[in-house]
Amino acid sequence: MYTSRTIPAILCAVVLAWLWVGITASPSYGTTGPDSVPQNVRAAIARGLHWLARHQRPDGSFSAARQDKPASTAVAVMAFLARGYMPQVGPYHHVIDRGINWILSIQQPDGYIAPPGGTMYDHGISTVMLTEAYGLCHGNLRMRIGQAIGKAIQLILRAQKRTQGIFAGGWRYQPGETDADISCTGWQLMALRGAADSGANIPASAIKDGIAFVLRDACPNGGFSYQPHGPPGRARTGTGIVALELLGKRNMPQALSGGDYLLAHPLATNEQFYFYAVYYCSQAANQLGGRYWRVIYPHICEQLLKIQAPAGFWTPFGIEMQGHKTYATGMAILGLCVPFHYLPLYQR
Repeated sequence: MYTSRTIPAILCAVVLAWLWVGITASPSYGTTGPDSVPQNVRAAIARGLHWLARHQRPDGSFSAARQDKPASTAVAVMAFLARGYMPQVGPYHHVIDRGINWILSIQQPDGYIAPPGGTMYDHGISTVMLTEAYGLCHGNLRMRIGQAIGKAIQLILRAQKRTQGIFAGGWRYQPGETDADISCTGWQLMALRGAADSGANIPASAIKDGIAFVLRDACPNGGFSYQPHGPPGRARTGTGIVALELLGKRNMPQALSGGDYLLAHPLATNEQFYFYAVYYCSQAANQLGGRYWRVIYPHICEQLLKIQAPAGFWTPFGIEMQGHKTYATGMAILGLCVPFHYLPLYQR
């Protein structure tokens, strides 16, 4: 059983120091690190966070078109963490603390971080957020987060597809479903990686089988598909690259060909899963580095700055409207904040 005792304390001194890094502007997108983020991007992030803070509910949750979507709250909390704001101390800590506590409050006895009608998206994204917050917290909140992570990881391991065939090793919308997709799988793998970073004992077989499923989604001519043998897409390609890179499969041919696919098929603001793609493609570009980063991240920044509302939010469309403006705004900020490297999970 994974409990908070299996997740040892992570020293927060370095993270606390991050908050005091001097803010300087640079027009260059060619490198990563806090000093590489242009001032107009910083300003867009600040407006987005201010809007999110003003639209948090008293119970700590953030709006979603469907109120059974805790993923929107988890994404919003991670947006503040990605900019270097801390739980329990400093600016916005009340916003972050309320968000974390609300996520903890909805976890089911079996570990599922989703109310009735929720999905493994909610569970995986919420678990990722908790693993990122764990090392930044102390006292009773840290203990409660550790306990919640332990139960959440057990559920993820139980939900992984153990049958033979093309879906083996993956995850789907609900724990009991028999097929799998790269999108749900990506979040569960990141949750496992985040928990491992916090000291949890993750079975090597779970990671190995998850990687095998991701590789079965790699397309012969580049990119990744939603399910094996399907067509590639930008959001799913970003997911595949990030999963491989974060799980130690650096610069695999499938990841590099995925990066080439993203270069050849630039992100467009009218595509169905735009904000999802913003999040994953920016992270993928960061992991691959080099020309992928120099081309993809500036393109995403330019698009996001153009479509941000003066009040600070971003507006989703199509199926992403399920997450409301809070989801789109959180995902946009996470994409823009990649060069700060404040979230441990996504550091290279």
